[in-house]
This record gives sequence, structure tokens and C-alpha cells, in this order.
Amino acid sequence: MIRRTLLATLAATLVAAVPASAHVQVRPALVAPGDPVLFEVIVPNERDAHTTEVTLQIPKDLIPFSFQEPEGWTRENKEGADGSLETVTWKGELAEDGFARFSFLASTPEQPGEISWKAIQTYDDGSVSRWIGAPDSDNPAAVTTVSADAPRQNAGGEGAEDATEATATATAAAPTSGEGEDTELNLSSPAEDDSDSPLPLILSIVAVALAAVAVLLQLRRRTP
Repeated sequence: MIRRTLLATLAATLVAAVPASAHVQVRPALVAPGDPVLFEVIVPNERDAHTTEVTLQIPKDLIPFSFQEPEGWTRENKEGADGSLETVTWKGELAEDGFARFSFLASTPEQPGEISWKAIQTYDDGSVSRWIGAPDSDNPAAVTTVSADAPRQNAGGEGAEDATEATATATAAAPTSGEGEDTELNLSSPAEDDSDSPLPLILSIVAVALAAVAVLLQLRRRTP
């Protein structure tokens, strides 16, 4: 009897401990410095109540610039005195066995190191989970490592910007239609231009006509 009680207590303890691992996560966990990255905040519902609000503190030197709007959720941004984004709050409702995923694009810090994603998860029964602790704590905050060895994402169209700059450079270097015409004219030789002129033919005809007139005048003078 005692053995069964101990086993039941141990099983209950293990079951109760499982939800503690279902904390707010942020992916990717490894990013390059000074890189536009697509981040995903994954929020599981780790209680019997329904999650209705998630507030994420934006790490220092991280610059979000574009957000995906998940269906059924609204977003509120809070800025600091210097205009930088301090927190983002999403409001909606999760099922007891559901999870939400919030995505946004952000430029990572220029310096390598670790950034901590502190988050507060609020439920419809008024309870709150504060994911702000160390990685080995019961309420850990998600951590992303910024490393020069990480591959770059270039998310958010940086490649498109490079292509646009290259196109603009090529357009500036290319001659306009007027410049092209001038170049073709400069390459043509004067001999080729003169060969198409009707002036020599006209002069020849005039010369022949004048000679004919002179002959007629001489004949009229000789006639008695």
C-alpha cells in the first residue's frame, strides 16, 4: 500500500513538472551580428486556463522593423523616450492545448553576445507566468546567441535592395538614346557620308547643260 502511494505521488510530481518545460521560446537561437533576421516567438498554453496576452520585452540594440499579423490577435507596441521599441504585446485567446506563433523581422545587434527575451504570459483566470529568469531556472527567458560564426539570413529583402542598387548603377553607366546616336555618328567616316550626297551628280548635269548652251551660242554666231 505504501509502495503504491509513493509511486502515485512520484507520477503526479512528474506530470506536474512537464508543463514547466513548456515556456515561451524564440527562434532562431543563433544569429549573425548586424543581420536582418526572421524571429519567431512560440507561446504554448502551459496551464488549464486560456492565454489571453503575451508581452515581449525587446532586447537592447535589436531593431524590429516588420511584423506578421496572426489571425485572431492584436498587437500593441510601446516605445521608449528615445523612440526605440521597448515591448510588444499580443492580445487574443489560446485554447488549453493550443499555442501561438508570432513572427517579425529585426536587425540583430552589431556586437556578438547573448540577448535575452523576457516575456510575460497572462491567462483568462488572472494568473501570470513571468518568463524572465536564467536558463536553468523554473521560469527561463529565451536566449539568442549573436555570433560572427553564424550564417547570415539577410531576411526582409536585403538581397532585393542590392539588386536595385546594381540596376541603378548599370542604368547610370549606360548611355542614353541621344548619347548612342552621337556615338554612332562619330564612328561613321566622312567618306561614307559624302558617298550618299547628290551634289556631284547635280554639278555634272549643270556642267553638261552649260556646255550645250555654249555650243548653241557658237553655232548661232556662225550662221549668216
